[in-house]
Amino acid sequence: LRPGQPFVGKSAFAHKGGMHAHAMQLAPTSYEHIDPSLVGNERRILVSELSGRSNISALTRGRDIGDAEVVKRVLGEVVRLEALGYQFEAA
Repeated sequence: LRPGQPFVGKSAFAHKGGMHAHAMQLAPTSYEHIDPSLVGNERRILVSELSGRSNISALTRGRDIGDAEVVKRVLGEVVRLEALGYQFEAA
């Protein structure tokens, strides 16, 4: 699938903004038009300067990094590095 292909492309199921990503995790059908797996795709939670703690938590789930202070520091470092020109969305 091409990343920008409407409705089914890789980016169609990518969630970046903190509040949006958090709400999407609570109610996916409110934010995704279909189940990504029905078109051979998957949901992606991106990390950027727009992220919130939920983005970091979603990406570290199952990796024993549930400490809220660690998540807060990781997010702070992402924001700091993005301000310097780094990009983590495609990582």
